[in-house]
Amino acid sequence: MLKPNSIAKVFDRLSRRKPRPVILMYHRVARVGLDPWGIAVGPERFEEQMDYLKRHRAAMPMDELVHLLSAGILPDDAVAITFDDGYRDNLINAKPLLTRYGLPGCLFLTTGNVDSGEPFWWDELASMVMEWPGPSHCEQVCGKETIFLDWQEADAHDHAQRDWKAWDEPRTTRQKAYLAIWQILRQAPKNVRDAAMETLRLRFATTPDSLAMPMTGEEVRRLLEGGLITLAAHSVTHPALTGLSEPERRREIELSRERCRTLSNKQISGFAYPHGDMNPEVQKDVADLGYSWACSTEGAWLVGEQRNLYALPRIAIPDAPLGTFISLL
Repeated sequence: MLKPNSIAKVFDRLSRRKPRPVILMYHRVARVGLDPWGIAVGPERFEEQMDYLKRHRAAMPMDELVHLLSAGILPDDAVAITFDDGYRDNLINAKPLLTRYGLPGCLFLTTGNVDSGEPFWWDELASMVMEWPGPSHCEQVCGKETIFLDWQEADAHDHAQRDWKAWDEPRTTRQKAYLAIWQILRQAPKNVRDAAMETLRLRFATTPDSLAMPMTGEEVRRLLEGGLITLAAHSVTHPALTGLSEPERRREIELSRERCRTLSNKQISGFAYPHGDMNPEVQKDVADLGYSWACSTEGAWLVGEQRNLYALPRIAIPDAPLGTFISLL
């Protein structure tokens, strides 16, 4: 462990680095036990990060960042704070902290989950497969593919999997099963994904955390009250857009914008690609359908150099100590 004077030297060295404009990507602001994709940041750490941004960065709405970037006058210390999907904890935990520090935010909303009363499928899948206490000896059909769900009752090794991340090598049968199903359902049409999830629900009952649920329409409107947080689109069903036909992906892009416009009573100028999945054809669709800009997850430290407004990079923020957050900036 670093001594206090060593920690001070590290922070001093980090603070003297030249800042770069960045767009930060969050999903959840909550304490969670199971988080295979590392998308949750605890409220205490989120507040530390917001306090740092307030003191050291020029935080601005996404539309302003894009305007200044287009004009070639984006400050080096510019930062935009964004959230994906529309978790209820964005309203309960994130908004009060953004309000306290006077920092603007932008929510990229997956509109098909609004008012659904069901968890986001990737969270529900993780809970069903990796937290189910009993054994399983069955097959799960996912479209044209079959996954074997074959494990014994949860043991100490399984309980230790809360530290596992999905980008690491799977260590248990449950982890392998979860990742295999996730990879299939990520690319599957909605009807195939819905059918697979319904079958899994019959086998593995779960009780979702209320903060992990998608917001209702009324909660989205409460999030937007005061004007500090703005809305942008993130598709209807969160598919990998490059795997869809042109009519399907244009429907996802266009209908998401219409629902966001209805919820916010404002024009919607921005879009974020689900899973960061895009190519030139998808970018063209987004532009043709009237968006002014769109966010990706590629080239995270090149915002100030980016001239393609339909591939603006973002940095995924982990639940990590403040020094890690500062180094990412």
